[in-house]
This record gives sequence, structure tokens and C-alpha cells, in this order.
Amino acid sequence: MKRLSTKYLFFALLVAFACESRWGWAQMREGFDTERWLYGKVVLTSGDSLQGAVIYHPAKDVVQIASEDGTINSLSAVNVSHFMISGVYDGKPQIFRSLPWNRGSFQSDFRVPVFFEQINQGELMLMKRYVGVTAAKGEQHQQQATASLQTHYFPHFATAGDELQEILYVMLPDGEIVQLRKHKKDLLKLCGTQAGKVKQYVKANKLDYNNSKDLLSIVDYYNSL
Repeated sequence: MKRLSTKYLFFALLVAFACESRWGWAQMREGFDTERWLYGKVVLTSGDSLQGAVIYHPAKDVVQIASEDGTINSLSAVNVSHFMISGVYDGKPQIFRSLPWNRGSFQSDFRVPVFFEQINQGELMLMKRYVGVTAAKGEQHQQQATASLQTHYFPHFATAGDELQEILYVMLPDGEIVQLRKHKKDLLKLCGTQAGKVKQYVKANKLDYNNSKDLLSIVDYYNSL
């Protein structure tokens, strides 16, 4: 019951945010570069929320939000529960959650809050993190980049370099975050006894485990079983 209530609460937040964003951005867009700052909502760990023009700094795990009076607040993942940015995916908001993570270290239980983009909902939740190319090269022992993203794809991401790299993860029902280093092998292991059905689905629909869009379809199929 707890998982269901969380699911529907998050859905309700999305609906409410979609309604607010139409009005809110009309109030905020004057004076801001709308190619870099998009309308968003930041929910703090205290339960308070802020709405306004948002820009995200993935390399620093910091989100900035500008209020109507022009005040800019810089917030780290420690202070934020989650934030949403309006209309990124064909009108749907982009959703980020602050989650405790050991940064992929197998030798440490020390966890600090960092931002993950939540891609779907269900038993297995597909998550993303975005790191700069330089940072990714320096952490190859922990992370494997699956794609390079030009910053113009997400212009509201403030980065020091020209590119971001997309790292994919799955969050399990108990909150554990597992990196998909080898997409097919790692995901099928997480599917357990349903792995056979998942493989049949992938074959029948000619899907590619290394394609982000296809991988989302595969994870959603597993969640429907």
C-alpha cells in the first residue's frame, strides 16, 4: 500500500505542476533568457516549495530558481526533496529527485543526497544522471557513459563544457540504486523470474537494450507483468 500511495501522490504532483506552469511562466518569462531558464517548481526537504525560472547545474548537483521579485536561490540536493521543470519532453515536465547515494562505490556505505532524473514509475524505476565529459572520463572506474548529449538538447542545464554524458540506473523498491553498466545483463538480472518474458518482448518488438527509449519500454513492460 505504501508504494501505491507514493505512486499516486507523485502523479498528483505532476498534474498540479502542469496546471501551475502555464500561469507561472507567463509571469516569469520577462527578463529571463527562456533558452536557459525554464519555468519550474522546487520542493524543499522542509515541505516548502518555490516556483519560478529554473536552471540546473548537474556537475555541482545544484538547482537555481529565480522568484518573481528577481531573487535567485541556489539549492543543493541536501536541501531539496525534488524539483520539476516544465514542458521539456513534448510538454511533459522533467522530474528530478534528491536521493542518498554512495556514488557507485562498492566499498563504501557512506551516502550523500544527489539529483537523479526519474524517467518512469513502477517497481523498477529508470533513473538518469548527467555528468560533464571531463568528469565522466575521470570516474570511468565507477561510471559508464551510454550517450553524449550536446548541451543544446537540455539548454537549461548549466555546464562548463560542451557536452554531458548520460548515465542510466534503476532504483529498486527498497530504494537501492543500481547502475546499468551492461544494460542487457544487468537489467535481466534485476528482472529475476520474469527475465524470460522480458527477452521474448524485446525480441518480438526488435528493441535495443542500449537505446534509452527502448530501454524505457523494456522496463515499463517488466513493471506491467
